[in-house]
Amino acid sequence: MHNIKCIFPLIGNISIDIKSSDLFEFTKRQLKNYIISQSSIPNIKSFVSLNVPSINNTNFEDITLSREIKFKDNKLNISKKSKIQTLSYKYNFNDSLTLNIDLKKKSLYYLKSLLSSKYSINHILFYQTILYPIFSLYAMQDSYSLVHGSLIKINDKYIVLTGLDGVGKSSLSHELLLMDHKILADNFVLSNGKSFVGLNMPIRLDLENDTKENIIYEDDNLKEVLFDFKEDNAVVVDNVYFLSISENLAIKELDKNIVTQNWHLINNGAGEILEANLFNLPFLYQNSLTKSSDIGSYRSYSFFIPKGKIKEAVEELICQLNI
Repeated sequence: MHNIKCIFPLIGNISIDIKSSDLFEFTKRQLKNYIISQSSIPNIKSFVSLNVPSINNTNFEDITLSREIKFKDNKLNISKKSKIQTLSYKYNFNDSLTLNIDLKKKSLYYLKSLLSSKYSINHILFYQTILYPIFSLYAMQDSYSLVHGSLIKINDKYIVLTGLDGVGKSSLSHELLLMDHKILADNFVLSNGKSFVGLNMPIRLDLENDTKENIIYEDDNLKEVLFDFKEDNAVVVDNVYFLSISENLAIKELDKNIVTQNWHLINNGAGEILEANLFNLPFLYQNSLTKSSDIGSYRSYSFFIPKGKIKEAVEELICQLNI
């Protein structure tokens, strides 16, 4: 039974109690950039518990959003049921926020445990019981939702690279990293339309990848690479680039009217991002009933990249940014 204390951008201090030793070890790696202390503790009642001493916008209206989602007396209970397990989330909003998460395993859970690797099981549990609840804090803080992209700092400018899987986002990011620019988040970027927050967690790579630096974990199937670049606050992004593969290299500015549609298409095509935003839905929807989010001042571009032309694409990007 273990406790981790972290400091996250905008949210501040979060205390996380974890009953499972395996999940604790997995979580330590994933949140390494944000952990300030860790300890063993006795008698944890819930599978995972989170405590947040201070967070904005927790005085939600008493409202029913669906048959399963009800805010009442500053409390919210959510149940996620599947064929293998039931996860119960109990939010209590008072002077501080507490969240207790309980896991009930069904018979199929043990069969899946036999057929799956320990890494795979802890990876899924980390998302369900720790990462998605942390994302929900950003949703209730200021309507932050997940966007599928990389947040990168190039000199004094911030950009986001986004697109469906396989269009060159990671390759382009890695090439920029080799030029000493900073990857602030490779996959999980939060945005409320006005500003962006990058959570920098390990990148999972195939063993065939020749990366030898910043490896924090390796087994027979994969390795985790972690860069310690991070920002303590939200940032204003200068440009967002929607990547696609094309015969000709080009960067063309997008009409703002179709940018929101592009975000929806890309985010819905990324499973982990879609799941996270579905988890955040009660908080995002509740916020949407009382306030609207401003459109950011960033400019949006279509970025067409021919296969095998990543270096040329980086040169075109640097030129377009006037750096």
